Amino acid sequence: MSKKKILFLNYSLHSGGIEKSLVTILSLLDYDKYDVDLQLFANEGLFLERVPKQVNLLEPLFPKEYRLNIRKAFPALMKAGRPGLAFGRLMVSFAGLRGTMGERLGKMWNIERRFVRPAEKEYDAAIAFMEGQPIYYCVTKVHSKVKIGFIHGDYEAMGLNQSYDRSYVTKLDALCTVSESCLASLRRVFPEIADKCHVIYNIISARFLRELAEQGEGFHDEYDGLRILSIARLSHQKGLDIAMPAIAALKQKGFRFRWYIIGVGPEEEKLKAMVQELGLDDRVFFLGERANPYPYLKQCDVYLQPSRFEGKSIAVDEAMALCRPILLTNFSTAADQIDSGVNGLIVPMTSEGIEQGLTQLLTDSELRRSFSDALSSGTYSNESEIQKLYALIEQE
Repeated sequence: MSKKKILFLNYSLHSGGIEKSLVTILSLLDYDKYDVDLQLFANEGLFLERVPKQVNLLEPLFPKEYRLNIRKAFPALMKAGRPGLAFGRLMVSFAGLRGTMGERLGKMWNIERRFVRPAEKEYDAAIAFMEGQPIYYCVTKVHSKVKIGFIHGDYEAMGLNQSYDRSYVTKLDALCTVSESCLASLRRVFPEIADKCHVIYNIISARFLRELAEQGEGFHDEYDGLRILSIARLSHQKGLDIAMPAIAALKQKGFRFRWYIIGVGPEEEKLKAMVQELGLDDRVFFLGERANPYPYLKQCDVYLQPSRFEGKSIAVDEAMALCRPILLTNFSTAADQIDSGVNGLIVPMTSEGIEQGLTQLLTDSELRRSFSDALSSGTYSNESEIQKLYALIEQE
């Protein structure tokens, strides 16, 4: 029996939750049944090294010069003999200047679709693993018997453009998301495809996480106070800017702690400027990307996720699997993960709310211990979720 040909699509493999989820799925696939190609728009990111050797990584849709800042990208593409792509990149840059995230994605794709190459092969199933360009490309540039899309967040909270997206998602055979709340959101926005919407939870292996937590380096700054940790893309969505005034207020009140942030992203300069402005050089530490963040996660005293919106946060799932006391803002899916007051805290999405929550956790070691104990009785491994994806791939 011949293997089915599967194509996975994503933008890149930087160290975000979506990318982590994708490489986890790729590590669990049955390669006796499937030949798998991975098509990225940009072959870059910390998780590239975690792509299994059985996966055929295709040439990126955009050359590395395309991903540079426009001031560098334009001359680099011209020098490389790609004037059409250089001017296309310039137009994409202008298209991305204004509008909501969804409006910008649509305007950028209207230009990119004119010059991005189509898939060379025909596939049995194509899986676009995130919103925006991967889904748009899957629908318009790939020949496949089955087309599956993923939207990992709360659609209504993400600032996406439903009128633009509708013409794409309605052409998919299945649209997947990562929690019941996110599923309800998709079905409200796209009722005409409610029966095609499915939940496939982020796949977690608690045993594997605990093994990784024992490997590699963690904190080595010889600090003996309490440590707060966040693992997040440095973006508006993750709400790290909301937490900064809370950290400043706690410092002013004399609390002894440090906040460590693992991740990179577009708001790095803005966040570092806030640290300078608020005088938090001795309290906030940016650790950049970490291929293995789990030793840090295991060693922290509080895990903080101050997001504005989430689908089902993989970082929170991982903190739960490692039994860390967790503080979340009340984004729409927070209660899907944490039972506030039982195994973590959910606070208002304000600096004051975060300050009050951290005050509780930093001053009450018994509360931290009770949350860790409650989490230790949970079951977090769910490798069987991949069977749901198999069922969608096999649909005729």
